[in-house]
Amino acid sequence: MRLFLTTCFIALASVISLAQSTGRRAKSAIYSASSDWQKVTLKATARLTTTSKTAVVSPSVTQLSDRMEATSAGPSSSANIDFRPAFVGDFATNRNGWRSGNRGDYNYQIGMGRYSVRKLNVRTQQVAFSAVELPVDINLNKADIFTIKVDVLADSGQVPTGGILFGVKDSLNYNAFMLNVKGEVSIIRVANGRTFSDYMSGDYFSPGVSVEKNRNRLMIQRKGDTIRFYINNQEIRTSPYQFKILSGNGIGIMASGYWTSFQKLSVTLGL
Repeated sequence: MRLFLTTCFIALASVISLAQSTGRRAKSAIYSASSDWQKVTLKATARLTTTSKTAVVSPSVTQLSDRMEATSAGPSSSANIDFRPAFVGDFATNRNGWRSGNRGDYNYQIGMGRYSVRKLNVRTQQVAFSAVELPVDINLNKADIFTIKVDVLADSGQVPTGGILFGVKDSLNYNAFMLNVKGEVSIIRVANGRTFSDYMSGDYFSPGVSVEKNRNRLMIQRKGDTIRFYINNQEIRTSPYQFKILSGNGIGIMASGYWTSFQKLSVTLGL
């Protein structure tokens, strides 16, 4: 009996010792696994935080730098290339302050895209005259390149009798490019009410190009020291002329026919 009890006690002690040993290993394994997971998590979180900061901050700085470069370089370069000051007489309204109503021997009327001049006194020797000042950023004397265009219209079957004024200071100081009813052309420089023929004769002559009835486009173009004159995109035979300082910076129209109308007036700088 004593031997049996001794044997049972030894067996029971072995089981308890084994259970305690197993419990300690399991606890160690759980702690170790938890500790490793924490390390992995912390390292992953640190890397994610670093990466996240890089992803958020760096592109923002790059984008800001790009925006600053675009602001400092882009718009000014684009403006230098694309900007072309222009004056347009669309004649839809009288926003530019042209002469209107009955003035002397003529009636001036603006509307429907036309500036029409009608003679009230058929016996008059006066010429219809209307001009406005160009904007300050369009200076014909300072611009190395400019283009002036206008369409001149007349009654059916007639060559328009009128033309374009440029370099206008007032009614006594101006330059003009004119057509008459015969299809002849005149380039005039007037100073203090007198016509000077030092380089623009002022006389009417055959332009050497075709002139149409009803409508013709007159164009004046300066490039550097030369100024050229065109009718319907054809350069007249006496062109080019040497450019000389203009007395003023106005633009206008002149007419002497019974009915003359003007459309699509424009003044532009550059090509």
